[in-house]
Amino acid sequence: MRPWPLQEIFVGIERDNVKVGNVVFLMAKKNGNEMASSLAIAGINREKMFKAR
Repeated sequence: MRPWPLQEIFVGIERDNVKVGNVVFLMAKKNGNEMASSLAIAGINREKMFKAR
């Protein structure tokens, strides 16, 4: 059960979450692991590589 004063905030968050879809945040230590950094960047750019028809 959510506190009543915060109900509107939670509804807004849930509504915006539906609009955005799936969001993943990745962090890699800069120059700490080049492979992990490359994979994280590729994952971010992946959706730009393909077009849905």
